[in-house]
Amino acid sequence: MKLFEELLENESDYVRTDDSVIIQFGAFAGLDEIHILDMRLFEELPAEIGRHDGHEVAMDDTHGTLYSYGKNAEALFKAMQPILNDFDFLDGATVHLSFLKEDKTVSEIDFEFLVGKPGSETRPKQ
Repeated sequence: MKLFEELLENESDYVRTDDSVIIQFGAFAGLDEIHILDMRLFEELPAEIGRHDGHEVAMDDTHGTLYSYGKNAEALFKAMQPILNDFDFLDGATVHLSFLKEDKTVSEIDFEFLVGKPGSETRPKQ
């Protein structure tokens, strides 16, 4: 019961994580760069915006997925974007933003991420 009481005491510190940013990417040059990206997202994302939850990758390094959650998917992605721009393997990745509305319905946006191209960092998925 003590753990439950501690959780209730810290409830004011809780950041809603109803929205999500899911990024699906193609081939990459090994787990080292994925781990570097993960660590930067873990360390550099402001806690009041959201949190990075990690990744899943194929055993043959042909594709993978990044998972992040926060109270506003758009704000979370904007906080992630400068970090993502440092990783060329994310060029052309599919970004999926999911927003949980107050009425418990979900709206979603998918777009292609373009690394380091000012003014054209994203474009709608066809």
